[in-house]
Amino acid sequence: MLRPKRKARLDRFSIKDHLVTVMLFLGLFACGLIISLAYGWAGFAAYLALWGLSYPVIYAGACRYCAYYGKSCPIPLEGGLVHRFFEKKAGGFGFMALVWATLAYGLRVVLPVVVIIEHRAYPMGILYGGIFIAFWIAHLRFSGCPNCINTDCPLNPDDPEAHP
Repeated sequence: MLRPKRKARLDRFSIKDHLVTVMLFLGLFACGLIISLAYGWAGFAAYLALWGLSYPVIYAGACRYCAYYGKSCPIPLEGGLVHRFFEKKAGGFGFMALVWATLAYGLRVVLPVVVIIEHRAYPMGILYGGIFIAFWIAHLRFSGCPNCINTDCPLNPDDPEAHP
């Protein structure tokens, strides 16, 4: 995997320093909400419920293993709030944490994707997919991962041999 070079080792992430990632995250949420409105109030409620359900999934499966547990995180409402719901677990943020994070993001995007496919709303799908891809590029390549201290994460941009 092509990994970005380490920029820094931030103990905390500020929203201001990662404004692009935060704005893309909010754009992803808003665009998904608008798309889900194709199902009316039921779509609105289902989207909010799925998005809300994604937080216990990511908190329990990923955030409570993270080095940023209880601190600010480059993704809003994730690592900085987990300590209010789940105790920290030892073991590090490894491959299984990524599986749980993927499941959480699956919950966040499933309804808009279903609407896009069912209603053949391909221009909206291109916009939504573009925001989703831009968000992950910004997070993985520029703001989050290259500044992270989470050395157990498989996405960590350090040389794997640098930390045995």
